[in-house]
Amino acid sequence: MAKAKTPSFIIDVELKGRNRDFLMIESELEVNRVIYNTSLGEYLKREKQMKRTKRYKKLVRITRAIKSHLAKNSNKEKMKYYQNEQKNLSEEFKKLREEFGLTEYSMHEYIKEVRNHFNGKTNSIIAQKTATRAWNTIKKKLFGKAKKVVFVKRGEMDSFEGKNNNTGWRFKEGKVISNDRVFALNVKEKDMYLKEAFHLLNSKQTFQYKNKDGENVTDYYRVKYVRILKRIVRGIVRYYAQLVCSGYPPVKRDRKTGQVKYPFGKGPVGIDIGTSSIAVSGTTRVLLKNLAENLKKVNHVQREIRLYNRKLDRSKRATNPLNFDEAGRVRKGKKRWEFSKNYKKLKAQLKELYRKLALYRKFSHQYEANRMVMLGDTFYIEEMNFKALQKRTKKTEVSEKTGKYKKKKRFGKTISRRSPAAFVSILSKKVIALGGTFIKVKTSSFKASQYDHKADKCKKKELKERWHIFNDGTKVQRDLYSAFLLMNSDLLGLKSDRISCLNTFEQFLKYHKEEINKIENENEVILNSGIKLKLKKTEECAA
Repeated sequence: MAKAKTPSFIIDVELKGRNRDFLMIESELEVNRVIYNTSLGEYLKREKQMKRTKRYKKLVRITRAIKSHLAKNSNKEKMKYYQNEQKNLSEEFKKLREEFGLTEYSMHEYIKEVRNHFNGKTNSIIAQKTATRAWNTIKKKLFGKAKKVVFVKRGEMDSFEGKNNNTGWRFKEGKVISNDRVFALNVKEKDMYLKEAFHLLNSKQTFQYKNKDGENVTDYYRVKYVRILKRIVRGIVRYYAQLVCSGYPPVKRDRKTGQVKYPFGKGPVGIDIGTSSIAVSGTTRVLLKNLAENLKKVNHVQREIRLYNRKLDRSKRATNPLNFDEAGRVRKGKKRWEFSKNYKKLKAQLKELYRKLALYRKFSHQYEANRMVMLGDTFYIEEMNFKALQKRTKKTEVSEKTGKYKKKKRFGKTISRRSPAAFVSILSKKVIALGGTFIKVKTSSFKASQYDHKADKCKKKELKERWHIFNDGTKVQRDLYSAFLLMNSDLLGLKSDRISCLNTFEQFLKYHKEEINKIENENEVILNSGIKLKLKKTEECAA
């Protein structure tokens, strides 16, 4: 039976120790790399054997036939029949995978010999967790979420972890211990957050949470397990311990006063999130912001990344001219690539830039999330499949204007830069930790972008229509209006409560006007908002 999941948070602290001890971490990372690659290779062999069988091929043919029947039929009885057949097929596939050892726990037995080959250099629990990591990788390939798997190269394994805090790497009395190795934690004196987190762990304070059945369960703060992490920061290798703790993260407080820095608000809040911007509507104000842009460093790093990628491309083409055709495209077939010392140096610098970008983006998301929890305690947000928006479209379309093929690119780069899913994850964790409610409503049934609360009907809009115009001529920004409708959702989050919308609309219009005026006065460019700015002409432009 699976263990009950408790709320968790992570304490990330740098390790302090001797160089000899850090070399032993490197050695253990290498052992785990071999275990991971061996497990992955064994899984691939088993998958290949399974796919050769007549039984597997027959199940695949039946699956394709059922999918085509489901796509064509509209009869409810037949649909139910085929859906039940699909469930039966999934059970058959599961049994087949179990027969060929394509399960998580089958690999735990297999890696015992691999671990013995290294004289038990890594703990058995850690080795099992590494094998589970390989299973999570191959599982994506088995269920069609990935086309292939990638093995970890020498020196590129960056983490390993245990299952509990009893054996192997563990946290004890403010230190991280493994056999005879003891690592102190680099905790700064002014870091109030870490001090409060360690106080909760040492005092074993209790907390309450709701389980899957909706029952209140009492537990206490403790370290579940320790993860060892290797990072390269500004060209220097550093080692960190991530303590995965049960409970809710401590609330951030002001250093001088000790009061809560971001007090939790009251009331409903609606959020309409896009690939690059976010609209928020609360009972006290509305917000329309670009994601990951409150820090100017984000844009600066993104520009540097573009320049470095161009440098790398020029260097690669200069050292491998035979691998490209006359049009500059990579030739088909097997090729040998040569990279200069300068190329390797630039690649290391690019890796550092990506690390900085991820850090700045995370800080930006946390800053915005802290501002938003002050607006209310019940959050409504539409479900968005950002992973699907990253992929290229499958349809091949021809433009009516130009007669040329349309580009298949969608929102891959934008999502990579803005990370909207990461923001939703950060905000939801903060809201739940503070005792609030975070509700994801279904986009298809709620129809926040189509509903008109005054006319009480839905009307489809094109993506280019960025303003919602009512019958009386009132004009509101589309994303902010969607957030307003989400704010006035019913208790189940199925649709907007029209009476609530009518009662709060005048107040929303006031906040809407203030936010639009603020954006126009500050000349703040909000992506895909439809707000036209009157950019001030500089003296140089005028001259």
